[in-house]
Amino acid sequence: MRCELVQGEIVCMGDAGFLHERTKANAIKVLSQYLFENAIGMVFAETMYKLGEREGRIPDVSLLLNERIPAKATAALPEGAPDLAFEVVSSESAAFMERKINLYLATGCRVVCVAYPLERTLWTYHANGEYRRLREGQYLEAPDLLPGFRVLVDRLFDGI
Repeated sequence: MRCELVQGEIVCMGDAGFLHERTKANAIKVLSQYLFENAIGMVFAETMYKLGEREGRIPDVSLLLNERIPAKATAALPEGAPDLAFEVVSSESAAFMERKINLYLATGCRVVCVAYPLERTLWTYHANGEYRRLREGQYLEAPDLLPGFRVLVDRLFDGI
């Protein structure tokens, strides 16, 4: 069971099922394939980010651009939100997820993706205030963050 620091209190998250894990694995695969050909950053799974003195959050999948990755790893938590945060909704309340999205964006995240596996829908939220609902047959793109990245939303829900 993973726990996050939410407004100074430790909040344990529910255990995710295989549906959640499969969606997360698909996101890791898609992002890793892009980064293999475009070495501009690294993908991380369930890494805690320090988002202030009273906030520590763990996106399901995250991406940091190279300029934010220290040359040598330390035990310290990364400061600020990842450049891209990917969350798979399984047990969180809508209000909890909304606060998390807003916190990521307020602390430096450039793109937040929120996947709803049962609905096969992906919402994207951008630092400039734009947001979109994407469904099967549509493409996920983030040209300002990941130049040339373009993937069918369907791929995030392979096997689901």
